[in-house]
Amino acid sequence: MNNSVIRIVDIPEEMLLAIFRKLNNIDILYSLVGVNQKLDKVACDINFTRTIDLTMSSSDEAEYSGTNTILDRFCMHILPRIYQNIEYLIIQGCFSQRVLHASIYPNLRKLTLINLELKMASRMFNGKSPFIQIFKRQISDLVVTINNKISNKPKKKLAIGVYFNIFGLIENLKYLDFNVNNNYPFPRPLLSSLSSTTCFLPKIAHLCIKMHNFNDCRWLLDGRLCQLHTCIVDVDYIRKSSMIINNTNTRLKLKSFSLYVRHPTVEFDNQVVPLLRRMVRMETLTLSLSVVRRASFLDGTYLADSIINHMSRLHTFVFDIVTRGTMTNAEIQPSADDIRRTFAQIGIHVDCYMEYDSHGISRCHVYSLPFTMTHIHIITYNFPGGMFINVRVLRIIDFVHSFDQAFFARISHAFPLLSHLSLTITAELKEKPSRQLKNVEETRSIVEYPRLSELTFFGAHIDYVEQFLCNLYTHLPCLSKLFVEYQHLNIVTENFTRNATRMNCAKLKYITFDPEIKMVHSKNFSLYFPSL
Repeated sequence: MNNSVIRIVDIPEEMLLAIFRKLNNIDILYSLVGVNQKLDKVACDINFTRTIDLTMSSSDEAEYSGTNTILDRFCMHILPRIYQNIEYLIIQGCFSQRVLHASIYPNLRKLTLINLELKMASRMFNGKSPFIQIFKRQISDLVVTINNKISNKPKKKLAIGVYFNIFGLIENLKYLDFNVNNNYPFPRPLLSSLSSTTCFLPKIAHLCIKMHNFNDCRWLLDGRLCQLHTCIVDVDYIRKSSMIINNTNTRLKLKSFSLYVRHPTVEFDNQVVPLLRRMVRMETLTLSLSVVRRASFLDGTYLADSIINHMSRLHTFVFDIVTRGTMTNAEIQPSADDIRRTFAQIGIHVDCYMEYDSHGISRCHVYSLPFTMTHIHIITYNFPGGMFINVRVLRIIDFVHSFDQAFFARISHAFPLLSHLSLTITAELKEKPSRQLKNVEETRSIVEYPRLSELTFFGAHIDYVEQFLCNLYTHLPCLSKLFVEYQHLNIVTENFTRNATRMNCAKLKYITFDPEIKMVHSKNFSLYFPSL
């Protein structure tokens, strides 16, 4: 060991620094600070300590203990040594107070807080907090993720307060990415109740934020954010509004705009299109939305005439658009090829699939290729497949068709990094699979979802619970969360004794029953789910 240390010490400082730059600086700092004067000096070099990433896993007690040991050493011995060098801190939300109070950070400009608890965020982002008092003029780049379930009025009130305070108290923000749990809608507009003369985020250039509805977005883009060039907005609703927005004729300087809409809207033509037409300097446009009760499908011809032709600098248009509830004449029903051609004519590569019911009500799902988003709109039986390398979350809803193993094999191939899957399929499987594998070919047909961690059966036929939980048909090596009817789970697992479903259930840490029930778990249940 001593010979090894001597050889390291004999290496010139410039070479040591070059080597250390290829390694994790947290590991280097933890291992070398205080060990040797020369190594200490190199490890604390400003070029090596401008960015400190203290995000660490604490998923179980042993890991949490190890994380605390590392964090204690950083807070007591390392951060006080390098505090003047630090320009960018990345911290787990649960450790934010310890790290931020460990020292002063006179050159800190960028801060990322991951999985920050909502109550902690409320304490940090208020006018009297030490954080605001110290950093309100210092921080230029702020990234905050809050993963709490914002599902009741007190939490929603806290969340709205955090929004207001971030917008109003941090004076020199140029980059803001504020991400909250997207599974719960906000109760009311967040920003439109503020005065139109209120000055906020005067220097903001990049903004990524979730909002309640499109009024927030329109209000945000009324022209007052004169430095804004990139805006990414995730809204719950686009609804008909009588709200008056000032400066609606102002041409916006935005170069990049992304709009993700959670719920279907009838107001695309009345509200979205007029706003987009003001973005005459647009270079990159992303749209993800579902439009209902429209007289015709949103195709390439309409999007070109209404939006694209008004953006002379546009070079990238990424979209995932569903038009549904459109009434069509049975004799004049556009096909998927017809829709594809309208985009081909304007040089955009897409894929598309169509659905028509017996009443002439239709659905068209069209998306640009290659598909770069992490979410895709609800898919159905007619989904043609493809490759969606970035998609992590998927919902399949179909009340008409019966699915088969080949469809789920296609889904596994199309979404290789899928982590969350929700199924609402009411028709039973086309062919009931055998409860025993008869040959090698059947073994090869087992479908694997290597990254799937969360599986939801919402109103799904019991056949699909069997299809996914039984390892004769599906392999789920990472499944940790399950949402299912208790009766279905009980039947498929044969009262929590069946070996064929045991493997896919072995790593489950959370099970939510639909509907929620209070129950005393049997011995079989407890043994079957050892990780709960």
